[in-house]
Amino acid sequence: MKFALISGSHRPTGNSGRIAQHIAGLLEGQGHSTSVLDLATTELPFWDEGLWGAEGLKDKWQTQWEPVKSELASADAYIIVAPEYHGMAPSKLTNLFLLLGNGDVVAHKPVLIVTVSAGPVNGAYPVAELRSFSTKNNRMVYIPEHLIVRNAGDMFLPETKPEHEASNAYLTERLHWLLAMLTDYAEAFLTLRAKGHTQVPSPKFANGM
Repeated sequence: MKFALISGSHRPTGNSGRIAQHIAGLLEGQGHSTSVLDLATTELPFWDEGLWGAEGLKDKWQTQWEPVKSELASADAYIIVAPEYHGMAPSKLTNLFLLLGNGDVVAHKPVLIVTVSAGPVNGAYPVAELRSFSTKNNRMVYIPEHLIVRNAGDMFLPETKPEHEASNAYLTERLHWLLAMLTDYAEAFLTLRAKGHTQVPSPKFANGM
């Protein structure tokens, strides 16, 4: 299976990118292939009508978006790693959902949400935001479970501080369980998409309700 990981942080040295790479390593160790889209280092234009071919605006999309779109489309499942910024998901991640629009890049493919907080109590708000507002037109499918990584700067490291050992062990065990679950979903959704009913039957149904 191929998994695409999306790190939504704006910070090149943030924990989200590191955790995304850690998860990618776990999946590769299980024999899967991965790609990591790090929005802190991959600059995508903000959505405009050039994405729909508007003259004077469309050229940048061929060079900057199409390679990313193609890589995402080749994946069987996704993992979104999102930090919490002031109780919200980052704007670069929201922009990515706008770019995915109402096409079939991620449609009817399973997604695991992993949120990241540097502190001990935050990280839940992006889960609610993503589940509520990010799938209407692109039709990606979040699995019921998610992972919140609090005290993220001390998690998934080669050496863990004694006060964080229990939390790190718990998150590690839970993450392995979630990756196995996501793999099962990805395999099941291959069969689902093969049936053909997930295809939009006409342009009038292009957008979700």
